[in-house]
Amino acid sequence: MTVVVCDTSVLSYLALIEQLHLLPKLFGQVAIPHTVIAECLHPDAPELLRSALTPELPSFAVRLVGGTNLPETASLDPGEAEAISIAWQHRNDSLLLIDEKQGRAIAASLGLRMRGLLGLHMEGHRRQFLEFDSALANLKPLGFRLSEQLIADARRSLGLP
Repeated sequence: MTVVVCDTSVLSYLALIEQLHLLPKLFGQVAIPHTVIAECLHPDAPELLRSALTPELPSFAVRLVGGTNLPETASLDPGEAEAISIAWQHRNDSLLLIDEKQGRAIAASLGLRMRGLLGLHMEGHRRQFLEFDSALANLKPLGFRLSEQLIADARRSLGLP
């Protein structure tokens, strides 16, 4: 069974566009590191995120406590570092959900499988859980950045005009 480990940014953006329901549809259960939960419940976190991830957590979420973070993650924020370290602990059968460029680079250097919001929305579209262009349009006003080339490649992969 694949251990799907989620970072704060993915949870935050999905909560802000009211699509947290996509995670259990795609994966069943998602492991959320303890530090990521703390970041999501911080008073400065978006209200939609805090209300979606109450201390009891949604039914699809599994709380994970990491061990020692990998030295490679020292430059990252605590949630990213813990998510990457937990995915590494389960590296033979894990999927890391992460979007930050530096975190993705470190995860890639460790050989971890990962997916970001673009990949989640592509899979959601393939499985008819959402409409790809609408989902991306909801992210743009939030400051989520993707290159036009990356979006065009994704649309082409999905067979969209």
